[in-house]
Amino acid sequence: MPLENTYQDNKERALELMKAQRWEMALENWEVWFKKTEDSHKEPNSLHDRAICKFHLSDKEAALTDLDAALELQPEYGYRYSSRAWMKQANGDTDGAIADYKTALTLDPEDAIVLNNLGLLEESKGYKTQSNKRFKLADSLQKTKNPVEKVKEAVVREAVVKAPEVKAKAEKTILSEMKSVFVSKESRKVWLKFILNGFNLKD
Repeated sequence: MPLENTYQDNKERALELMKAQRWEMALENWEVWFKKTEDSHKEPNSLHDRAICKFHLSDKEAALTDLDAALELQPEYGYRYSSRAWMKQANGDTDGAIADYKTALTLDPEDAIVLNNLGLLEESKGYKTQSNKRFKLADSLQKTKNPVEKVKEAVVREAVVKAPEVKAKAEKTILSEMKSVFVSKESRKVWLKFILNGFNLKD
């Protein structure tokens, strides 16, 4: 088997291990792939996924460094800012998260999920008037377009199921949370907790 195929196997194995929340082994495979693959540091999605592993292994600074690198490769892609935003918030940097969500919003003003998440953080800071405006606009956008499909690929990349055998159930729960987030204030709080858990589903 050619060496490049062997290293590609490391990448695929890392992704499978992430789905099973086997973070240490997943990171080991990512490190092999990054070390042995030419121009690997030019792949933003791989940098993002390695960051998720580092985050769950409590190497938060290194995780943010990887997200910074991914963002530098795609500075016009709003998702790079929003993904870094949730990690900053999970690290206790609410102001930094708000700043990143605002940047994501300038790149895509009709991203209902970003509007909602930004509103949640602004509400937590006491900015009730501004947060209510965000929620109202997010709700309005949800009526005219389907934000679930818009961010489905991004959320599936970050949402980690508990184990392979409950994958279908977990994915259904993720999408149901996304749909319900526009229904009530309580749903929005559940969604924020979901974000702060690093897109982990917890009982």
